[in-house]
Amino acid sequence: MTSTNGHLRQRRCTSAELGVPRAGTGKEWPDNEVLLGSGASADTAYWLLATPRAALAGEALTGFLGRVAPFGCPVPGSLIRAYSLPDAPFPSILLKEHEAAPDGIAEAYTRFLTQSRLPWMAALSETGPGLCPVVAWQSAPIRRFLTREERARVLAELGVTLPGVADGYLGLGLLLLANPDLAASWQTMMSLGGVTKIPKMTGRRFPVWVELPAHQPALLASPVLARAEQLFAGTRA
Repeated sequence: MTSTNGHLRQRRCTSAELGVPRAGTGKEWPDNEVLLGSGASADTAYWLLATPRAALAGEALTGFLGRVAPFGCPVPGSLIRAYSLPDAPFPSILLKEHEAAPDGIAEAYTRFLTQSRLPWMAALSETGPGLCPVVAWQSAPIRRFLTREERARVLAELGVTLPGVADGYLGLGLLLLANPDLAASWQTMMSLGGVTKIPKMTGRRFPVWVELPAHQPALLASPVLARAEQLFAGTRA
């Protein structure tokens, strides 16, 4: 995916340069300073977008989720209790039913449970570092979002230091904030594994909802990502 011999570039810009609406519109980002990174190897081009001064915790985190989830977001205490339950983060009538869910739901659920649930709980309770929205993707040979491990490697190669824990779910949330129409065709009430439950998609369920395979093409077509790539077009080392 990446190579230490690849061509690495960084630049800073404002969210407005990426076409993000300004404050007062309800679509503004948590901070208007944006860090962009780019790298390339023989057969791969990859990109990074982060808000380097934003580390969301407590009510700031649920406030962000309330703006990107279709049905808002409960208060931090409610999310902490939900994420602490045995079948966390989405209790259902039949325990473990999410782990057998189709359409990529099981994998998305397991990733959040094993990789991000504890950092989210720490941020929500403000007993640990906040969460920093980060998006990392490759444009060639196949356009896709990078995995958590790949994203961490890109951050390290670019020498990026963040004030909190890099979080890809919130990074995808940035894209939805800027262009809510990306999710226009997505189901806002859907089963996350159990046929007996078709809940509303709130901030509590946002991590799994936004990462579903069916939603990735729309997110990859985000005007923000295209604009980030364009901003590097005139930057040459």
